[in-house]
Amino acid sequence: MKKILVSIIAIVLVFGLTFSFAQEEAGKKKLAPKAKETQVEQKETTKADVKQSTSNQPKSGKPLKGKVISLAKFILDGKGIVKKDEATREAEEGKPIVFLVGEGKKAKIYFVFNEDGSFAGKKLAKFADNNFVGIIGKTKVVNGLNIIIAEMIESMD
Repeated sequence: MKKILVSIIAIVLVFGLTFSFAQEEAGKKKLAPKAKETQVEQKETTKADVKQSTSNQPKSGKPLKGKVISLAKFILDGKGIVKKDEATREAEEGKPIVFLVGEGKKAKIYFVFNEDGSFAGKKLAKFADNNFVGIIGKTKVVNGLNIIIAEMIESMD
């Protein structure tokens, strides 16, 4: 039990540091000067170009269905249930709002990121009042953490 608690606390600390670093990087991007416009020559489109552009398009599939929860509350009470206003406040404070899929021992917690690499906690907080939320995107496991790169987040009520 202590190992699980220590692991969860370590995850929260790592996530907090990652979030603060992302905020710092986002601030730097806003301050960067605009790129100069350049002229681009038009070229004839080939079949290879079309094939390459269609392979880069996101492949929408069946949404992953779950609930929006507060990771901090989940660690303390085992449920993590929050209302929209509370979730929004926690997200603004930098506390992680995450996605819970499944119930009981089969439940998985996913950290949700936007396609641009930014954390989607504030976007998830808007859906905290919903019983079920669907996320379409790519899932992966990074160093034991479940991650979703979300293409679309929507209510499933």
